This record gives sequence, structure tokens and C-alpha cells, in this order.
Amino acid sequence: MPDIAYWKSGNGTPLVLLPGFGETKEMWTDFARPLADSYEVWCPDLPGFGESKAPEEGFTIPSVAQILGQWLVKQGILNACLLGHSLGGYLVLEMAGLSNPSLSAIGLFHSTAFADTPSKKETRNQTVAFLEKHGVAPFIRSFVPPLFAAENREACGQVIENLVARGLQHPKESLIGYTRAMRDRSEHLETLKNFSGPKLMICGDQDPAVPLTASLEHKSGVTDFHVLANCGHMGMFERKSESQAIILNFLQSSSLNK
Repeated sequence: MPDIAYWKSGNGTPLVLLPGFGETKEMWTDFARPLADSYEVWCPDLPGFGESKAPEEGFTIPSVAQILGQWLVKQGILNACLLGHSLGGYLVLEMAGLSNPSLSAIGLFHSTAFADTPSKKETRNQTVAFLEKHGVAPFIRSFVPPLFAAENREACGQVIENLVARGLQHPKESLIGYTRAMRDRSEHLETLKNFSGPKLMICGDQDPAVPLTASLEHKSGVTDFHVLANCGHMGMFERKSESQAIILNFLQSSSLNK
């Protein structure tokens, strides 16, 4: 199992926050502060991003989920609430179907249980071709800003710069590997519906990566569903306070409090 870099803060019931594609554990630093007042917050880098080593066997959603599940066990993280952003949400659903992690609740943050559509698969193929031809820097600089709703980009300018700066450090092989893994992932709507614990979903009404129409189709499969108004794909920055309040309320109402 590759080494997983992480940071943790607080005490109480574990809350594990998984970053998304091209993101690192540092994205949660400010966001997690009020959460750590009542919960033990764990924020890992995904294998191949940030300070976590890439898996020798390559990238698939099931294999990365196995690695993260083993990491949870190794750290002794029991009865955790596992919340994932975008790609992190795909991994949450994959891990929810495993027997080894001890999960009390799960959450999708700008993510989906659906597999890629044919048009989305083609977009992934175009991303791979772009990365192979032009490399990391042009991709990251063009990829990050549009994740934010146009009206929020100026206010989130420093955040965008920080995300770009960290994204520029990612190996091209990891970006390509995860793009192909996302393209080839399975649908997990039944996994979501069948998970017995509390289930949270947070989506944005202007999300360019996960259309609101698709998010709404998950509503019957979760216990707590929220749409962030005037928000793109990055609610932890675009609607920070509202997102924090939603997560805290979910944890408290689910009897996952300290």
C-alpha cells in the first residue's frame, strides 16, 4: 500500500474529507476549522496527488478505494463519516461497498453516483489527449477557474491561485490516470441507496461538472439533500459558511456528534 499523507485536527467522531481531482489535503484547511471543534477531522491526499505516492498498480476507482480503505483501517479510524468532493465522492461510494472500512455515514459534495455518459467519456478522452500533448501547466490553468461560477471567480481569486499553484505540482501520469479511472468507473446509485447509514448530498445550481438535473435524481437515495444557490463546483469556497453549517447539522442530526 502506498504511503498516504494526511493531516488531522480535533477530537470526537471521525470525519474524513476526501479531495477531488487535481486537489490536495490543503484545500480543507480553513474549511475544516469549525468542524474540528466537535469532530476528529482527517484530510488525506489521494494516492498520486499531493504528498501521497502513486499506486504501483495504476489508477482505477476500485483500486484507489481499496488503498484508502486499508489506510482507514491502519489508522484505526472507526465509525467514520466519509465525505468526498467530486472524484472523492466516487471513491466514497466505492468504499461504501467494501467490507473493511468502518463507515457510519457518507456524503457526496458536488459528486454523483452515475457513471460517465458517452459524451462525458469523450470529454475525458480529450482531456487525456490534451495532457499528453501540452502537459500539466496549460491544463491546470485552464481547468480550475471554470469550476467556480462566473460570478464567484473574482471573490475567490486567491483561492483559485492557490488551487492552481498546488495543481501545477501534480505528475502528468496521475492526472491522466485519474481521468481514465473516472471515465471507466461503474455506476453506484444502488450502492448509495443501499447504504444503511445517514447519507448527505450537497450540489451547486451552477455546477459545470455535475449538472443540477443529474444531482436531483439522487434526492430519493439520500437522507439529507441540499442545493447551494449561485454556486458552481466548489461550494467549500463559493458557499463556505453555508456548506459548513450543512455538514455540521448533518453530523449532529445523525447522532454523530462528539
